[in-house]
This record gives sequence, C-alpha cells and structure tokens, in this order.
Amino acid sequence: MRLPLMLMVLGLGAGAAEEPKDGLAPPVRLEAAGKPIDTDIGHAAPFVGDFDGDGVNDLLVGQFGEGILWVYRNEGTNARAKLAAGVKFKDGAKDGRVPTG
Repeated sequence: MRLPLMLMVLGLGAGAAEEPKDGLAPPVRLEAAGKPIDTDIGHAAPFVGDFDGDGVNDLLVGQFGEGILWVYRNEGTNARAKLAAGVKFKDGAKDGRVPTG
C-alpha cells in the first residue's frame, strides 16, 4: 500500500501568506519532480538538512519496512522548496537504511 507523504516540514515551507494562530500550518502534499512523494510501505520518517553543502535544506525520507532512505535535493530555496526526484541514499556500495533494533 502506498501512502502519500503529507506534511509541512520546517525549513521546506510553501511560503504561507500568514501564520496561523496556533503556529501550525495545514499539511501539504510534498512533491518531487512534479510528483507526490510516496512511501512504498506504511510510515515515513522525514528529516530536513543540507545534505549536499549548498546552504539549502534538502529532504531525507526513511520508510517503514526495510528502512530504505531516499534523498530529495532541494533545487529551490528554503522559503520556496523545489525538490528533485528522489535517489536512494548510499552507504558505500550498499543502500543506506534506517537502523533498527
């Protein structure tokens, strides 16, 4: 079952016109390369950080199940993210995975 990743990630904002009273913006469906970001299995574990050293926050998504990690490079800005298609995070020659246990 594929579930859409729907959230508003701090530092990857959609540029809301005004801040809501409770401090939380409504969730938005994040897209990469013009397509919604989905996880293959169940839950997603997103993390925002500058993974390529260009000063702009990128998105890392770990998924439940086999713990595969995907990196979505931000080709926009922190205020107006434009995420590229996801690529698997590599740990040497192997696919990086979310540690379990």
